[in-house]
Amino acid sequence: MTLLDVRRLSVDFTSPDGRTVHAVRDVSFSLARGETLAVVGESGSGKSTTALALTRMLPATGRITAGSVRLDGLDLASASKEELRAVRGARVGMVFQDPMTSLNPVLSIRTHLDEVLRAHGHGNRAARRARAADLLGLVGIPDPRRRLDDHPHQFSGGQRQRVLIAMALANEPDVLLADEPTTALDATVQDQILNLLGRLNEETGTALLLITHNIGVVARSCARTLVMYGGTVAEHGSTADVLTRPRHPYTAGLLASVPRLSAPSGTRLTGIPGAPPDLSLPVTGCAFAPRCGSADARCGSEAPPLKADAACWHAGELPPLPSAGPAGRAPVPTGTPVLEASGLRKEFRGRRRSRLLAVDDVSLRVHAGETLGVVGESGSGKSTLARLLVHAHPADGGTVRLGGEDVTRPSAAVLRELRRRVQMVFQDPYASLNPRMTVGDIIGEPLLAHGLYPDRTRRAKRVAELLELVGLDPATADRFPRAFSGGQRQRIGIARALAPEPSVLLCDEPVSALDVSVQAQIVNLLADLQRDLGLAMVFIAHDLAVVRQVSHRIAVMHRGRIVETGPSDEVCEKPRHPYTAALLAAVPDPMPGPRSRHALRFGGVRSRVSTLE
Repeated sequence: MTLLDVRRLSVDFTSPDGRTVHAVRDVSFSLARGETLAVVGESGSGKSTTALALTRMLPATGRITAGSVRLDGLDLASASKEELRAVRGARVGMVFQDPMTSLNPVLSIRTHLDEVLRAHGHGNRAARRARAADLLGLVGIPDPRRRLDDHPHQFSGGQRQRVLIAMALANEPDVLLADEPTTALDATVQDQILNLLGRLNEETGTALLLITHNIGVVARSCARTLVMYGGTVAEHGSTADVLTRPRHPYTAGLLASVPRLSAPSGTRLTGIPGAPPDLSLPVTGCAFAPRCGSADARCGSEAPPLKADAACWHAGELPPLPSAGPAGRAPVPTGTPVLEASGLRKEFRGRRRSRLLAVDDVSLRVHAGETLGVVGESGSGKSTLARLLVHAHPADGGTVRLGGEDVTRPSAAVLRELRRRVQMVFQDPYASLNPRMTVGDIIGEPLLAHGLYPDRTRRAKRVAELLELVGLDPATADRFPRAFSGGQRQRIGIARALAPEPSVLLCDEPVSALDVSVQAQIVNLLADLQRDLGLAMVFIAHDLAVVRQVSHRIAVMHRGRIVETGPSDEVCEKPRHPYTAALLAAVPDPMPGPRSRHALRFGGVRSRVSTLE
């Protein structure tokens, strides 16, 4: 029996300059009790807007312009405020993407849960307290009664996401809307969250609508999949059919962009050319036509209807998905490493004289033209290691050598040269660029700081060359970061890092927050830059599939130590350490199919070993 029925839903926004943005157009789907539906697509495709529109939680500039959203017959699109209050948090729960922005840092976890329960009249104070402890236990928080008095910053990223799930489930909703609940989480934590959602779906019959850009998450979590592009439904069907026999070229492009853990090191990813459409402009014909290799004149002039579960004039006529092939890398040169660390150690002191040994006796080396991948869970010491290498943190022990020279405790002049030769590319392309500076000024800033191009004209020419090098139009140098997409901003960050002509790039989770199609473009770009410029790279990430693609060698970190290192293919195919095996087992397979599952435990990591039968 249908629980949630969405028919021809359309949502518009008014932009700051008064333009109308058609964010969602004519979207229809249904959800039954106990059913799981994934909604996938690039950023800007309308996924999150659709989820917010279901309970009318749109920003003030957004409005539903057409369609209906019926929950057991009640049309939420036209319901009164009182009816909506009775539904939100009670019959429909919502799990948001970023737990740190969804939780109030000054309130305890008990207060967060009590507020949700009290809003819907759930018992007296003692009953709510008991229910809050039960909810934390339900989502797998150890010692739940004691942890109720803790604040969000005292929980890990995965635990904070579990708190959000507990809040969404507090009043036993009929429908759970999960918007990117595992984005930027480690593979092992992601596995735990997905196991939790699956168990709750099976045991309580809660219908699950899961928004994600991770195809592996879709394959293991949802029975049906809805693919959105340009605010409309591009394809809809069973997950097995959508992921193995895509009928729309956009779906095929997304699947081709996914890094595969089974693909050998050096495999080049297949991205989708071009960019999503500007939804403030009228769309003539198929919205995907400008990016589609199969488009013809009809595609450019006439919009295809959603027929046979795919909105494409050539549905079902697609060629087989391309098989990935190795890029044919040149062997890594030997000799003196560009960057070398030996016995690095870093300890942080906390409250009440507590101590955390973040990096413990770590040694590594990386040569020109080589990429060293560093993987591990959050808290394993990866980012601290990167900061030690660039001397953002002083090391408590060990040595760092750059080109054979000891730079562990550099003088001011040596530190200046170290910062020029070792540059960082950061995780968040939105937070790492100054919104008050133009792109030209952002890229030119390191040139000024290191006195490389003091002449304004020559500096502007160098900025234009850098923009062109990373695949951006030099004419965009006078624009601000807000005018660019996430993938374009990451390209700007890479251009900025390349400006002082470094010999080493430290990439700290550079693609974890990006869509798979944009991720493929950035991964390929970094490979091209390394080949053309001879850069040494340290690539820090939690996605082992991506790390295997880009890295010559992999170092696995656990509790501040490197527990395994070796050639990428060898580490991924024949792991020698049980922690590495646990990380590999937690990576979701993007191909759906029956799985035999065996529990594997190591050092607090609970993962699953999955094999296709």
